[in-house]
Amino acid sequence: MTRVLAYCAFLHNPAISLPEIGVAGAKVQEIAHGELKLLWSDVEWPFPESTLQASAVEFHQVVSHIFSQTGVAPFRLLSVFDDQQSLADFIAAHQAGFVADLKRLQHMVQMECVLYFAPQAGVRPTGTEYLQRKAELLQRTEEFVGSMKHALADLACEIRVRESRTGGRIFVLVQRGNEKKFASIVQELPIPERLARRTSGPWPPAEFLSGAVKTPPVAGPK
Repeated sequence: MTRVLAYCAFLHNPAISLPEIGVAGAKVQEIAHGELKLLWSDVEWPFPESTLQASAVEFHQVVSHIFSQTGVAPFRLLSVFDDQQSLADFIAAHQAGFVADLKRLQHMVQMECVLYFAPQAGVRPTGTEYLQRKAELLQRTEEFVGSMKHALADLACEIRVRESRTGGRIFVLVQRGNEKKFASIVQELPIPERLARRTSGPWPPAEFLSGAVKTPPVAGPK
């Protein structure tokens, strides 16, 4: 059977070029509602386990193609709608939220910094030690975030933090064009003892989308 895979939404601009091929070689198509446009493809569903990694890469390539030209609101990875009508109904119902978010974030990008315990060869913590390390990581992440907020006071529009399985993820909203400046500032910050960091970006500002846009309630999981 087939389902409709939604990639991302963006504001109409005739100068924007669109990708032709998406996940699994499917044709990328567009749907418009007022000034809002959305890219989608008809795909075979469910996705075979053996192709999930390749499909994820192809999904991100479509989103990145648009993001390199303008702001986007990406959908959840490999989420589908039942058919074209359900997608059209969703866009009609949520157009205002998408447009508001896209206008608010049009010139923004998301930069990320992940903090994690530096690997120690041959060390396998017990359950108690793991919990102690996790508490320690949380405390040191909070301290590092405080340093980041101070250092990025003139650059960051907003900073959010989310705990992950292996550490803490820090999301920073900055103006497009300030990516290198962000990386330079963060790399100069002292890293807490026994921790390591990894920075990445720019990404679409998915973490800063409003709730209904970030997690469409009618889109099903893969």
